[in-house]
Amino acid sequence: MATCISKEISCPGCTAVNKRQMWIEIERSADPQLREQILEETLFDWQCPDCGYQARMVYPCLYHEKQGKWMVYLSPSGRTQQVIDAERQYPGLSDVKKRLVLTPAQLKEKVMIFERGLNDVALEMVKLALQELTERKQQARVERMYFLTDSEELDYLGFSMFLQGEEKPVYQGVRLEVYEKSLQAAHRVDFTETGFQQVDLAMAKTLLEQ
Repeated sequence: MATCISKEISCPGCTAVNKRQMWIEIERSADPQLREQILEETLFDWQCPDCGYQARMVYPCLYHEKQGKWMVYLSPSGRTQQVIDAERQYPGLSDVKKRLVLTPAQLKEKVMIFERGLNDVALEMVKLALQELTERKQQARVERMYFLTDSEELDYLGFSMFLQGEEKPVYQGVRLEVYEKSLQAAHRVDFTETGFQQVDLAMAKTLLEQ
């Protein structure tokens, strides 16, 4: 079940003080409605009941699935004391994937990846290759990139990427063969499941350089 706390919020628009529910721990199978809000990127949206002022207020949240053996910690400030405390609460667990993300979009991406049984280290390697290819082709820096979908029937992995100075994303796909080759590379690199780790493009680059 989800662990929820209440916190008083002072509205930036009208200064009214209201209580807001904050979901600090969520279990996937027990809380399907909260899962949908994560996938819709609305879990952290807030609206003042007095004046209607809307804002996104992101706070630390641990999302996990016991059966799938994975957990993702959203911590906007990075590796904080709360993350360290969570690592102490879940010591060992070498067979459990533990990830640290900084934004709701990254949380959504990790949930989608793990629900599909994909390897996020291998996917970051695919994304790194796509980033380099796109930047050469578009002559623009890729600021953000996210996994979107996969299809065995269509032999396809889909990604969205946001180029510097552009609001709308660019969509790019690769064949599953590219992922399979990256998966082989991921199994060869020195990567150990320990603590909550940021598995992202920077890590993929470091691992490939090794």
